[in-house]
Amino acid sequence: MKLVPYLFPILLFSSFQEKDNTRTINYNGEEVKVIYQVDDKFYGTYKGRKSGFLDLKKDGSGQYKYDIFAFALPDCKPGPITLIWGMLMDEKGEPVRFEREYGFSYPILYQATSENGFQGCRKKVLLDL
Repeated sequence: MKLVPYLFPILLFSSFQEKDNTRTINYNGEEVKVIYQVDDKFYGTYKGRKSGFLDLKKDGSGQYKYDIFAFALPDCKPGPITLIWGMLMDEKGEPVRFEREYGFSYPILYQATSENGFQGCRKKVLLDL
């Protein structure tokens, strides 16, 4: 099989992308490295009390919709926020977790990729502790 020389960098880049499970999100002026390929139990849709939800996908994308849409900027449209996400990582590359009375919590950064954002379109990045 003969490889076309200009295809080699593309093949190399795509195979690197498939194995890389981290990304960097800018939070309050700081570059924060997060991990989005984690235990399967974290993927899926979390339902709110009413029509709200959080949907986390394996590829690090997702959607978030508030149960109650209030205190928004005038041009902020109600509806799901498309996003990328990742869990904070420790120095070993594992998701950070905090022990709570009810179990563990895993801090996650969400970055809106749609026009609308978090907190009534006031923030593009949200840290969920």
